[in-house]
Amino acid sequence: MGNTFFYQKVKKKNSQITWKDILSESTKKHSRQELDYALSAGTSMNSATEENMLAKWHKPWVWFPVMKVGLLFVIALYALFYVTVMLTGSAAGLEFMVLILPPIVFPCILLIFLWELNIPKNISIYELLAYFLLGGCISFAVTNVMFLVVEGGPASYAAFREEPAKLAAVVVFLLYISKKKKIYGVTGLVLGAAVGAGFGGFESVVYAFGMPSFEEVIQNQLLRGIFALGGHVVFCAPYGAALALGMKNSKLGGSAFLSGDFLLTFAMSTAMHYAWNSDFGITDSYLYYTKNIVVIILLWLELLYIVKKCLYQVISIGKYRSGQAEDKPPAFGGAGTSGSPAAQGTAGRVSAAAGSVYGRTPAAEAGMVVCVGGALKGAVWKLEPGVVIVAGRGEGCTIRFPAQAHGVSRQHCSLCFVQGSWTVKDLNSSYGTYINGNRRLAAGEEQKLRSGDVLYLGTKENAFRVTLP
Repeated sequence: MGNTFFYQKVKKKNSQITWKDILSESTKKHSRQELDYALSAGTSMNSATEENMLAKWHKPWVWFPVMKVGLLFVIALYALFYVTVMLTGSAAGLEFMVLILPPIVFPCILLIFLWELNIPKNISIYELLAYFLLGGCISFAVTNVMFLVVEGGPASYAAFREEPAKLAAVVVFLLYISKKKKIYGVTGLVLGAAVGAGFGGFESVVYAFGMPSFEEVIQNQLLRGIFALGGHVVFCAPYGAALALGMKNSKLGGSAFLSGDFLLTFAMSTAMHYAWNSDFGITDSYLYYTKNIVVIILLWLELLYIVKKCLYQVISIGKYRSGQAEDKPPAFGGAGTSGSPAAQGTAGRVSAAAGSVYGRTPAAEAGMVVCVGGALKGAVWKLEPGVVIVAGRGEGCTIRFPAQAHGVSRQHCSLCFVQGSWTVKDLNSSYGTYINGNRRLAAGEEQKLRSGDVLYLGTKENAFRVTLP
């Protein structure tokens, strides 16, 4: 059944979705191969389109082994540091790592968890790292500028400097990505989390450098690690998601900033940030930490509210059939395989004779088509004998272009396996189907393909590369 029940629950009873529903796969055992494949999301080896993204998505689980490894790393680093100091009286080099690395681990675990909610798979782990680093830098720089607007004051005033600064970084990223990709609510969720993780990690490092002793550094870092659950990732991700949800046709306009969800989440995050930094006259440490726990609970309720809206958006857009094959990592090695990942992407419903979509298949069927330009750049479809791949803008096309794609007809061309060879056929398209940019097929003409051939649909912007055995 896969995610079918979950998708149906989101669409019909979205208000009843809980974190338990979302985290249900987290503690289940997964192979190293599955981990490698999951971390390739957003790359040409593991991309998605609106046609297949629901079949290719899995509930978050990668964050859990990453958390275990991260905790072991922090413990080992602290232990190594103390042993080195005891034996030699100093720990040159390790001091720097103790200051820099542990504060970044905990925000990054939360970041990976929210990245796994990105059903469209339009942000790779490499891009995520870039947004993490750049987001931290941009938001820190804008925070310094915000001191001109909100001068000094108690620690609680930081909320009025830092939240607008992080919002500015999210806006920069949304504007940049919207020129290349379609924006979904989960896109803003991931960007907000990346900016928050970058800011929170860097802020913890700054605090660590200001501590008078390493005992205080360790204590501060452990507390900030535990309370990262109520830190900048959870402050920033909700209004990043709300802003993206308010964008119309991936265009960021004033209406997005005036949407009820954005105003609510930005006000909520700022208020919770203010409360987090305020002592409210509390002198008892247990009461103070209780206040922080209450803030964490409220922040995760806010996050769940916007996550459910993001999931509803992409699940309503995507297409999923009960019994549809789920995305799994490709087979590696073994008899009859090349030892490299099998081509990814679904190409419609596969007949039983064609073999498993994701397992080992007969040598004749090994092949793939990769989009190397245009709106679907990076998307991959596997070639399966018995399955006809249709490219175009129309409903039901395997390779479906957006309505505004220039030069692409509703049903433009098809690829199929004919008498032992893969062929491409023009389906009476208006702007033509070209092979390697120099030969246009006549309307209705069918042409045998060779490995490495590049197909152009109308213009060179809509380009596909065919790989065959």
